[in-house]
Amino acid sequence: MTFFTLAVFNIDLSSNSNLLRFILWASSGTYFISSWLYGGQTLAMKAWKLKLIIPEEKKFFNFFLLRYFLASMSMVFFGIGFLYIFFDKNNRYLHDRILGSEIIYTQT
Repeated sequence: MTFFTLAVFNIDLSSNSNLLRFILWASSGTYFISSWLYGGQTLAMKAWKLKLIIPEEKKFFNFFLLRYFLASMSMVFFGIGFLYIFFDKNNRYLHDRILGSEIIYTQT
């Protein structure tokens, strides 16, 4: 995705390196959101037998977009939302607790 974007639009990254960061963030978001939306699992989640469970009434694109944004903001703030799992009694990340979703272990 990055190579395609840079080649097609002839973008000079030496003058604007933040553009590359945004392209990488957006393309990663596209992968995560589409994986969660269609099946509830990314490739790594399938390997580890994990699945994202959300309430049926929240199963919209905006929900997954907000989840990706909150998880990204958690990384920006030193991973505080991911460290929250150690203090939550239900073992959920902060963004999952806020949104009402959870990640479960599947046996199959």
